[in-house]
Amino acid sequence: MQKLFSIILFLLVTIFGYSQNMDKVLLNSYSKEELASIKKSEPEKYNLLLYAVGHGTYLGEFDAEKHGQLNLKELPELTSKPLFTDLHVKIQSYNQYFYAPKMNKIVIVKSEWVLNNEKSKEK
Repeated sequence: MQKLFSIILFLLVTIFGYSQNMDKVLLNSYSKEELASIKKSEPEKYNLLLYAVGHGTYLGEFDAEKHGQLNLKELPELTSKPLFTDLHVKIQSYNQYFYAPKMNKIVIVKSEWVLNNEKSKEK
């Protein structure tokens, strides 16, 4: 019985610690007040933000002809795929695009719709 209690306690502490670490990451893009409000009134959105930390960005090939006329914000120091929170942006209802010249790549932050669609397919 004590072994079972220890395992349950360990799992709860691990989950709580994970949640707190994710909140620290999300604080790069959301205020404490915003996160508290989302957790309380929109728990599904909060879960989507947790999912977005690991799945919210991807890299695409930069094509000067295709992307050159877009007014992309440059990320001059970027050398690897960032988390969306590294860019200090919020997940929006639309995809967000950036240019990483050192990699000659487009960085795409996925929209809420894309993330919800991907997350629903994982189940």
